[in-house]
Amino acid sequence: MLSDVGGVSGVRSTLSSVKVPPDVIEQIVKFLETTSGEFDPDGFTPVAGTWFGGSGSAATLGLHTGKAHAKINNALLEAVMGIQDTTSAIETFDREISRADADSEAAAQALLHRTQLAVDQMDGDRNTPPTRTSTPGSDR
Repeated sequence: MLSDVGGVSGVRSTLSSVKVPPDVIEQIVKFLETTSGEFDPDGFTPVAGTWFGGSGSAATLGLHTGKAHAKINNALLEAVMGIQDTTSAIETFDREISRADADSEAAAQALLHRTQLAVDQMDGDRNTPPTRTSTPGSDR
């Protein structure tokens, strides 16, 4: 299961990319490393029929323990996959914001250029330099 998400280094990388605090990452990594036999490669150890004895209630307990192991196994895998999906969404968001910023910059530059051309045409094509904005404390 842990290998499905790139092992401990994959978990560390994923958590780092979504800005999980380093001390929390270290706690998670420590937990994964100390229990790696239970998580990797095949999930939790299957429940043997004889673990709880031979009675009817022991068989029921074994069945429910096996179901609990499967639920925990799936929950852990889904949690790590959820973090990876979040990371992917954050990266997509970042790319889209960067693209939107670049598009806005290009549109602003095009508008500024068109405005300058219009000003130049209005004043007889004298190629008027762009106006400077005054700053506080200046005489202009």
